[in-house]
Amino acid sequence: MAEHATRETAIRNLQRYLRRISYEEKTILPPPIDGIFDSRTAEALSEFQRIKGLPVTGRSDRTTHEALFEEYSRLLRIRDERNAPELFPSSPANYVTVPGEHHSFIVILQWLLNELKVVYDALPLLPLTGVMDEATSGAVKIFQEINGFSPTGQVDRESWNRLVLDFNQYGGGQ
Repeated sequence: MAEHATRETAIRNLQRYLRRISYEEKTILPPPIDGIFDSRTAEALSEFQRIKGLPVTGRSDRTTHEALFEEYSRLLRIRDERNAPELFPSSPANYVTVPGEHHSFIVILQWLLNELKVVYDALPLLPLTGVMDEATSGAVKIFQEINGFSPTGQVDRESWNRLVLDFNQYGGGQ
């Protein structure tokens, strides 16, 4: 029974690798991820072998498996290497928002806080003014309190990083 589960898991992984590679290599038809080595899985594997210049057997020998895993890993790294603009001001080194400040960064701050309202009910809906006004400062205080920061209402690098982390995890930045 355990041998069957191990084989099924290995086939699922193989199918998962082929499925991910098929997003880039359109000639590979994506196999189901069901742990069953059927004709669709064999066809996808054969096409991968053809593309990579390997002997086309439709079976996963050690060389094929290593090439498959290497390509799958490469594609995951590319996906994880997304470049994001650095939005938090870098100068001065210990930048902190100040009341009344008008900056494009503040529009982004307001937008992020609005997006996180889905997770944090207590956050108010902010107009996107680009001004560090009382409403924005108040929303920052609420966010800071929820996350265990000192509620200053000012955004420093640490508060910003937490805001972005929460957005990426909960607010749609995934």
